[in-house]
Amino acid sequence: DPSLERSIPGVDAMDDDDSVASSALSAHAPSDLFELFNVDDDASSEDIKKKYKTLQKLVHPDVAGDEASAMAALLNEALPLLLDKSFRVAYVTARKQLRRGGYGGFDGNPKSAWAGDPRADAIFVDECSCIGCTLCATQAPATFEVEQTHGRARVTTQWADSDDDLDEAIAMCPVSCIHIVPRRELALLEFTMTSCEREDIAIIRRRLSGNMASPSAENDPFDRAAVYLKMRNRASAKRAKEGIANSLETNRELAAHAGAIASAYLALPLQVRQKGWPSAGKTGGGGGEKNSGEITLKA
Repeated sequence: DPSLERSIPGVDAMDDDDSVASSALSAHAPSDLFELFNVDDDASSEDIKKKYKTLQKLVHPDVAGDEASAMAALLNEALPLLLDKSFRVAYVTARKQLRRGGYGGFDGNPKSAWAGDPRADAIFVDECSCIGCTLCATQAPATFEVEQTHGRARVTTQWADSDDDLDEAIAMCPVSCIHIVPRRELALLEFTMTSCEREDIAIIRRRLSGNMASPSAENDPFDRAAVYLKMRNRASAKRAKEGIANSLETNRELAAHAGAIASAYLALPLQVRQKGWPSAGKTGGGGGEKNSGEITLKA
């Protein structure tokens, strides 16, 4: 049913060799300064300086090309901050908030498993809209479950029931919170879903009856994913400096900070990413080895 299909706003599949975001949907990328330098939060100043020198040699534009200019600027801005002990103490707290807010920690891997033949589409439940009726999990129990923390439906294994049972399960949903999404968007949608705040089911029912205003777009996983992609999509030396200069007190500042780091990384040539951040390639795509098609975002 085409009416069930949904996609992240602004994502337009196309072959664009110049797109910074060719792997933004599926690639792991550093999202904070400790990940950027690949050091622990208690690393010594000597270790940080050593990492800086190694990475800066690798990403110097004369060596890695113009695509590396944002990363070179980012490292220059980040070094004095990480050498400042008072900054690092405050940054550890900001880093925790960054992850709680869903702006860091994306590894490019979907949380649901996959069953059956490969398909271009996947099933995704918007848990912020789910009222916990359990109908889908009853009809197609191998695919859906009702998670215990919030009492909402969730896909655990893609396409694990028959097509007939899945069609019936999706059709039975009284609030149309089950969507068919492009498979390559699944990992990011499931990631952003984890940081969306679930309202009380009673409040959702009141909204459905027209007694309350619409919920905040911040808790729409599709909108959150779109914002996340935009933050990752454009790298520049100016944006890198601005992202690092943020006070990191608001969600917008945290998102810009994480996005500046990730976009500078994703702009690097693949071989530079693999050499400078070898561990990233082992956690969900590592800069695009597993990406399923290039993407760009409409302005």
